[in-house]
Amino acid sequence: MRALGGKGKVAVIRGVMGVATQEDRLAGFLAGIAAAGAVRCVAVQPANSERVLGMGVMENMLTSHPGLNAVFATNDQMALGAMEAIAARRMTGRIVLVGFDATREALRAIEARTMSATIAQHPERIGARAVEEAVKAARRQPQEKFADTGTTLITRDNVAGFLR
Repeated sequence: MRALGGKGKVAVIRGVMGVATQEDRLAGFLAGIAAAGAVRCVAVQPANSERVLGMGVMENMLTSHPGLNAVFATNDQMALGAMEAIAARRMTGRIVLVGFDATREALRAIEARTMSATIAQHPERIGARAVEEAVKAARRQPQEKFADTGTTLITRDNVAGFLR
């Protein structure tokens, strides 16, 4: 919310309803903006984790919510679709656009300044942690119910390190 100065109108393009990762990403985002002061979520619409649907949803949001300041998409494919809709209206750079997953195409869009940021989950950490917990289970040792392997916000300031 730093990019908005703690105020503004945001929208969310969410993935498939009922999918745990999509639900968790949405809940985390909404909790984050609730603590951010004058940032207000004006719309949450599904695009089923699809790029083309993300573009259509973004077109609708731009029409129904003039003055929109930012969009969070719960995966990069939807964010890339939203990016296309924003570009078609010649609004690139005027709307903060954040995706999730740190796909190579999203990283390139950040580098090109057509997308603001994405979030990396570090699958190598997730995989290593899964193996550790599986070994504990096989040895009948206690396991953690929740294991946070961390995330990283990728912006133009650090994107080069992720494009290697």
